Amino acid sequence: MKWAVIYARYSSSNQTEQSIEGQVRVCSEYAKAKGLTIIGEYIDRTISGRTDNRPDFQRLMQDCSKHMFEAVIVYRTDRFARNKYDSAIYKRHLKKCNIELHYAAEPIPERPEGIILESLMEGLAEYYSAELSQKIKRGIRKSALKGKATGGNIALGYKIGPDKSFVIDEKSAEAVKIAFDMFVRHKTNAEICEYLNGLGLRTSRGNPFMKSSVPRIIQNEKYIGVYKCGNIRLEDAVPPIVSKEVFLMVQKENARRRTSKQAARPRAEYLLSGKLFCGHCKKKMTGVSGTGKCGGKFYYYYCPLARYKKGCAKKQVPKDWLEDLVITETLSHILQPDAVNYIANACYEIQLKDKSRNEEEEFYRRRLADNKKAITNTLKAIEAGVDTMSLPARLKELEVEQLQLGDALAEAKAKNIVLTPEHIEFMLMQYMNKGEDEQAYKKEIIECFVSKVYLYDDRLVIYYNINKNQPELAESDLSLLESDGFDQCDLCSSKNSFNFTSCP
Repeated sequence: MKWAVIYARYSSSNQTEQSIEGQVRVCSEYAKAKGLTIIGEYIDRTISGRTDNRPDFQRLMQDCSKHMFEAVIVYRTDRFARNKYDSAIYKRHLKKCNIELHYAAEPIPERPEGIILESLMEGLAEYYSAELSQKIKRGIRKSALKGKATGGNIALGYKIGPDKSFVIDEKSAEAVKIAFDMFVRHKTNAEICEYLNGLGLRTSRGNPFMKSSVPRIIQNEKYIGVYKCGNIRLEDAVPPIVSKEVFLMVQKENARRRTSKQAARPRAEYLLSGKLFCGHCKKKMTGVSGTGKCGGKFYYYYCPLARYKKGCAKKQVPKDWLEDLVITETLSHILQPDAVNYIANACYEIQLKDKSRNEEEEFYRRRLADNKKAITNTLKAIEAGVDTMSLPARLKELEVEQLQLGDALAEAKAKNIVLTPEHIEFMLMQYMNKGEDEQAYKKEIIECFVSKVYLYDDRLVIYYNINKNQPELAESDLSLLESDGFDQCDLCSSKNSFNFTSCP
């Protein structure tokens, strides 16, 4: 019997503990059916899945390294993360810790096709999250145009008045004035923080000042009366704390300090990291870099045993050359009509086998029905002439809540849609379009389709996340292009795959 924990999350303040209880209930039932023993729960409330800055989620990742359990159960893919990059990073962390990730309400099996379906599901979750975010932004735009507070952390030195406008808080505003004054007098961030903390002053969150607090203060245009929310920018909409002259002097001093520091070089991203193996010794190949005589940077994949001369003679391989070759061959063999058709049908069958009841949808339907009933009762009371000033304000709150619940219901309904083979084929064929960010495109191709790559001196073997009536992953022996240190070879037909045959 395996030990398991549950991770649950909801992002909207309109959701309640019932949403968490529903997720935990479904996850517990799933664990019982799979023979997993639940030993703990990790819960994040009113925190978006588009960020990984979630307290219990980070605690879960830390506990994974302690090997306290063997599996993590979440309600759906979007509860784990709504950002494909974060999802890939943390799933890789779980894999390194030999911890399984289960989705209780989504039929994603452990078979290779499940990896592709999971990638598609994550893409949909990210899309719906972005769409919902846009709707919420439209809802608060009206308040923003009036220079009113729209939620979130209040900048140090301000408080919110009864009409939602910004008002100067004299006590905390003193810390802002001191920070600007000391910075323009060439005091370091550490000296500024030490002085402010010595006076007993605190940040807007009530914490002691740290060196990172100073840049957030001195670069905030709100302190000269500028209100910003999204693409909205209003001059003189907020009571200023410092003069524009002082603010300008501080920006010049800050620019001087930045230019005196050497810019850090961007780090190379090795897309095959964790998936590339030496064909000779079967060790994972790692990404390394070197500097040429002229100062240029070069990036390679190296077999660790060969690099340290411990029994393997595998030569280093240029990073970009190898990654481009894997992408090219994947497009040639996998993203073709026959292969795409098989993948689409396999993913469709997976969805039909376990199409779960959408409890989130029912939850929001009930909430929306209660909201409409409350609006009707409030209108009746107003029409009956009930003498109270709170009814119009309550009606406005209910109408805003109705819009938010409608968006949440639409998102929940979309989650339970079964993608048809035609839809899946269309989505897969979108991988043929590179888009503007070529690096992100390559990363998606490798993460979605490539399972393992074995590199020899004369050939390349790629294992894909698909199979066809075979217990093993599909294997494709690919021809290598001419390159220094490599021999031209004939292209073998694929094994355990779609019987692709190609001639050089």
